[in-house]
Amino acid sequence: MEQSDDYQGVEYDEKHYFVIPYNISDYNFALHTMRCLPVSVPDVNNLPKRRVFHFPNEHSENELKEYVPESAKEITQDSSEIKLSSLEALANDIDSLDKKLTYGMLLVGGVAAIFNPLIGAGIAAKALLPGVAGLANKYGLRPVGEKMSKLKLEKEIKEAQDRVTSDFEHSSTLRVINPVLQELEFALRTTESEHDPLLDPNLADGSIPEIEHERWRELTEKVICHVYKEAYDNPNLHQKACLGPEDIRWLKTMFEAPNR
Repeated sequence: MEQSDDYQGVEYDEKHYFVIPYNISDYNFALHTMRCLPVSVPDVNNLPKRRVFHFPNEHSENELKEYVPESAKEITQDSSEIKLSSLEALANDIDSLDKKLTYGMLLVGGVAAIFNPLIGAGIAAKALLPGVAGLANKYGLRPVGEKMSKLKLEKEIKEAQDRVTSDFEHSSTLRVINPVLQELEFALRTTESEHDPLLDPNLADGSIPEIEHERWRELTEKVICHVYKEAYDNPNLHQKACLGPEDIRWLKTMFEAPNR
């Protein structure tokens, strides 16, 4: 979850799906989802919803469609309900996997917050919806000081999350080729003598005509930092991740940016 003040004109509640080139993975990419809201807007809101798929190349969508059923099988032991007839259906299926992975953690964190705020905050911080500070306001629940049964709390958290899920299922969906991901993919398959992202012409300087704002660039760099943190911090993983010294220097500019 990220919040941004880079909105001009219509404000959106957006969910972004990033397909990140990542050679450590068996699939050679990592799927990272991120929700972006204007500053001070709560998780449950009435803003228009929008979903954006960010791909490094024109072939990535098919690779993602092959990956999602396998991921569903690993998580649920059943991929029979996964249908990939459209990009919207793909987004719905990814959201469904997100929910299976994180709803339980969010629920435990929310319940714990009512009875022990310190423990609850630590648990829920790892879930999709960030933290439990202001849990009552986010979900329209009763004030924390009032007693609430575990069953009632579970029901209200689920209803709030179901509303958000439903809103996104009926939203518009964009498919874009992300210049920063293009550059990352190119940098990983070239050597320092062939291409240096900081010295040579850089694909990341391109734009996304389909998106009317520039916050996508900051979100993309944050996602890359999330995905590459372990490999970046561990020199023993550099070779496996196909990170040359020139790539490490380029990633360093992202990791050292403010608010990383």
